[in-house]
Amino acid sequence: SLADFAKLVERFDAREVSFVSVTQAFNTSSSMGRLTLNVLLSFAQFEREVTAERIKDKIAASRRKGIWTGGKPPLGYDNVDKKLVVVEQEAAIVRRIYELYLETGNVRAITTTGKEQGWTTKLRANGKGGKPLSRGPIYHILANPIYAGLIRQGNDLHPGEQQAIIDLDVWNRVQEKRKANAQWSGQIRTTTSLLTGKLFANGERLIPSHTSKQGKKYRYYVSHANAEPGKGNRLTLKATDLEQAVATAFDCWVSKAKSAALDLVNPDTSPAVIERIQECLTRQVTDTSDTTLSGIHRWTTLIRRVDITDDAIAIAVEPKKLVQMPKLQKYLQTDYAIMARTSMHHCGQERRFLLGDVEQQRTPDPAITGLLARAHIWRNAWFENPDAKLSTIVEATDTDRSTVSKTIRLAFLAPDIIEAFLNGSAPAEINAETLKRLSQVPASWTEQRQLLGFEKIH
Repeated sequence: SLADFAKLVERFDAREVSFVSVTQAFNTSSSMGRLTLNVLLSFAQFEREVTAERIKDKIAASRRKGIWTGGKPPLGYDNVDKKLVVVEQEAAIVRRIYELYLETGNVRAITTTGKEQGWTTKLRANGKGGKPLSRGPIYHILANPIYAGLIRQGNDLHPGEQQAIIDLDVWNRVQEKRKANAQWSGQIRTTTSLLTGKLFANGERLIPSHTSKQGKKYRYYVSHANAEPGKGNRLTLKATDLEQAVATAFDCWVSKAKSAALDLVNPDTSPAVIERIQECLTRQVTDTSDTTLSGIHRWTTLIRRVDITDDAIAIAVEPKKLVQMPKLQKYLQTDYAIMARTSMHHCGQERRFLLGDVEQQRTPDPAITGLLARAHIWRNAWFENPDAKLSTIVEATDTDRSTVSKTIRLAFLAPDIIEAFLNGSAPAEINAETLKRLSQVPASWTEQRQLLGFEKIH
């Protein structure tokens, strides 16, 4: 291609080397020689591309005629003189797979039967294959039109020359059943764990998990090896905290475009190039801030890996994805890690993950805000009727007396404490269960702040 030849000539010129043809009258040492060579190369590239297009057209025409155009024959067939010939022993397995799918509609059940019967993938001449049929190969068998005597060309199916293993009616019924089973009738998931597969804690992979309480879903990232509850020191991190920490650290780093550009470039890069990379990073921030994406959604495609410890976070990014200008990419490092200090606070069975270097946006805990709302509602109901007893609220709310008593106490917390809970700036180690377990709430606001760790916010 012209592009490859141009690069080759550039390397030759850098070493004062010329390309000279002894059978044709041109060389790269003169401008006329380079022009002649470029013209000839243009025609050569054009001829090669035309040949490739002709081959593709011929293959497509052959497929439309039902001719098998080569490749690895699927299970149930062998390649004999460039034609597909049925192998009856393998074909029996294929027929049974189709029968089981029409009966159960469950690929997992077919996989279990296959293990019991010893079904394997097709054994190739080079020794590859012959492995137990897993879900992937079974899905491929169920979707392959070759078994119905058809050949696929693009999105169209044409009658093939090969003998069918499956009746066309059976194959169509299986496709309809596959389509019906693939339809999702539930609610569309609006929240996903975007750091799945990229998150590691002390070298151990973290996987997404969630719990549901009163119709609300709470997402977490948990240690992979000890993912089952009750096993070892299971690390559980609140997903919203962790994703917000990563997004905030990324935002803080990329917003300082000049220092970020210096972080990404190789040593001895010229100031002019650094300035252009800085402009690219500034444009990256502007472009993402104008979209509807927020938080971790803005940067997830640029993040390769996130490693966290008890006191630090490292976000591995690929500079070439950040600076999408081919002419500048040769000046970039192959990898870079954004570093930030962090802290973890125990909060019940989970640990809250907070950034130490930058101001992290916090969101209020819905469990705490709901608890405080109940506390004020019950307190107001009690105060509206001075003659009423606490038992009246207990009966009206169908709640035990102890819960009502402990909850109403929270309505007497200091205004700045309540405000901190409502705007999400309260200490991370305080959660709804912590407030419920308080044996008493001091009347003094100063003592309340000391008890709950609010000295810093007052």
